[in-house]
Amino acid sequence: MLSTEEDSGEAGFRSFLSRWRTLGRSSSPAGSTLNDPRDVNVGLRRRVAVISVLFLCAVGGATWYLVNLGQQRLIEIKALDVAEVVARLSTSSRSVYAERVVNKLQRDRIGYASETYLHEPGNVPLPAQFLKFVGEHASKDNGGLYHYRPLSKWNLAHNQGLADSFQRWAWQQLEAQDRAEPEGPIDWKPVWRIETLNGVNTLRYMRADPASSTTCVECHNRLEQRPETVAMRVADGISTGKMWKLHQLMGALEINIPLDRVEARAEEHNRLTFMVMLGLLLSGMLCIGFLVIADVARARTLTRQLAWRASHDPLTGLLNRSQFEHSLGYLLSLAKREDSTHAIMYLDLDQFKVVNDTCGHMAGDSLLLQLGATLKANIRGTDTLARLGGDEFGVLLMQCNESKAFEIAEKLRQAVTDFRFVWNQKVFEIGVSIGVVVISRESANTGELMSAADLACYAAKEAGGNSVHILKPSDSEVSRRRGDMEWASRITSALQENRMHLMIQPAKALRGNLAISEYQEVLLRMSDESGKQVPTDVLISAAERYNLMPSKLDRWVVQTACRLVSEGKIAADPRRIVAINLSGSSLSDEAFLKFVHQQITSFRIEPTAMCFEVTETAAIRNLSKAIHFLKSLKSIGCRFALDDFGSGLCSFAYLKSLPVDFLKIDGAFVRNLVGNPFDRAMVDSIAKIGRVLGIPTIAEWVENDETLRELTLLGIDYAQGYGVADPRRVG
Repeated sequence: MLSTEEDSGEAGFRSFLSRWRTLGRSSSPAGSTLNDPRDVNVGLRRRVAVISVLFLCAVGGATWYLVNLGQQRLIEIKALDVAEVVARLSTSSRSVYAERVVNKLQRDRIGYASETYLHEPGNVPLPAQFLKFVGEHASKDNGGLYHYRPLSKWNLAHNQGLADSFQRWAWQQLEAQDRAEPEGPIDWKPVWRIETLNGVNTLRYMRADPASSTTCVECHNRLEQRPETVAMRVADGISTGKMWKLHQLMGALEINIPLDRVEARAEEHNRLTFMVMLGLLLSGMLCIGFLVIADVARARTLTRQLAWRASHDPLTGLLNRSQFEHSLGYLLSLAKREDSTHAIMYLDLDQFKVVNDTCGHMAGDSLLLQLGATLKANIRGTDTLARLGGDEFGVLLMQCNESKAFEIAEKLRQAVTDFRFVWNQKVFEIGVSIGVVVISRESANTGELMSAADLACYAAKEAGGNSVHILKPSDSEVSRRRGDMEWASRITSALQENRMHLMIQPAKALRGNLAISEYQEVLLRMSDESGKQVPTDVLISAAERYNLMPSKLDRWVVQTACRLVSEGKIAADPRRIVAINLSGSSLSDEAFLKFVHQQITSFRIEPTAMCFEVTETAAIRNLSKAIHFLKSLKSIGCRFALDDFGSGLCSFAYLKSLPVDFLKIDGAFVRNLVGNPFDRAMVDSIAKIGRVLGIPTIAEWVENDETLRELTLLGIDYAQGYGVADPRRVG
């Protein structure tokens, strides 16, 4: 059952439930914004498809036009070839007739060619008449393939004159080629055009039939002077008295070739071509359509995958931080608009690092995947679960007041507590720290809510872990933790404004036969905007909390120290070494290890003059990585000191694994050395272990001469503290 506060928002809950489910599980972290590129891509592909189809149609149309044009040109060329053949055969037949028949009769004085041969025994037709007869018979006998006949403006019979517009036009074209005084045969060009004749497209062709022999010229000149010829010329409106010379235009051959048969055959070919082209065009369209559809489908699938990846964690399949914050923003706007109450939970696994370091990252990934499913099974259907990064999860509780949120958080905590992770026959128990923040109309913004949830989770972890903490405005730790969260920007500003500097505090050798005559520890200091020095422990604590040590502070310290050594501002050689403190997180950072190598090389520092201090707890917490880090730098000659030695529970056992050169005794044992037998015994034990292992010991926090004398008696090698030497600024 929901509480009274939940019941009051039930109506609002029903109104946006469907929207919320879509939002919480959307594949797009920005709502519909991820759909726009997909729509643009699909629209672009469609336009490309349409343009491609239009291009194919244009190519098809152009091809069709060129095919038709080519066929027409081919038909004309072939028809002209036929006309030329017919014209030449006709001319040849007349020449053969004139030479073989007419001349033979004249030579034998048997007869001659006469226009009126029908009434004159022994005479034969004139060559022009013979050609006319051949044309008439050939036109009848060829089945309509062609028709030809001789004709002339200077006709000697009424059926041989220029009867239509083509004949008159063509004759004018031939007359334009004639010569008044031809010196030899004229290169006559035929005249032709295609016309519709008796409903059929026809090639009309005319070729000059000039005076080819003197006999022919004399005969025609004689006939032109006859009274009946003169009368015919006058009746036709043609000037009389025409006298021809050899090679001049006397007559012509007209040849008409119907094109209907070849056009019908061409039409069949066109239909076949059209069908082939249509098939190719349709095939091309289908191919383009298929490719576009396939590409669009693939693009949409890829877009959905990218959108899913943009809003989900690839390992667990849960929403990622970006989508979680987007959903949080929607929930916050809903709370302000409808005065409803919701909650945000921040979950941080307590023992995840143990599994990761013990069994490897594959085991860690498997654990996260299984825990994600466990958490999802223990929230309501309207709630949203996300993986925020690493071993951190977030939950948005819709329409949920503080008591209900605490109830759900406890349910999740118990589910994780009861969960057992098994890997390679090893069983692990996992805990979870949960921070809860209520979302209401008074909530500021998503950034504040995320920060508050993080603070609440941190409070739960500081309380011992595996607990739930609901953050309220009255919490005394809120302001302090908010101040801690500002350290990232404060540290960045200090680095940019040169408000960071280094100091050197040497350790005094308590014996004269030591290989290292001077041990110089580098100390980090920071000033605030007003020039006031910031407590170093607060600075380091905040930087470690927000993982700024390897990325900012440790890098700056290493680079600055190496620069000061190379400039001679810090005296360093194999007997006077410089010690630099490193954080535990830097030991696990492979990029930082490469950075240290690079700085030593680029500043040309003698590696044996450099020593790196690592706290005992940091080394033990990341033992395998610490060993790798130490061995990598020791391989080039660098030295290592184990700081705060004795604070751990198993300090002596780990010494066999860690390749260290100095043991720095935890100052908590040194400060009260004189008056506390236990502290004295601890320092004495460490000194003896150091002598057995051949590792020099350094006592820190030495503040007076009495402590210094006691350390000398116990056989400690070096002493460091304000009772020995104050830190001095360098650089």
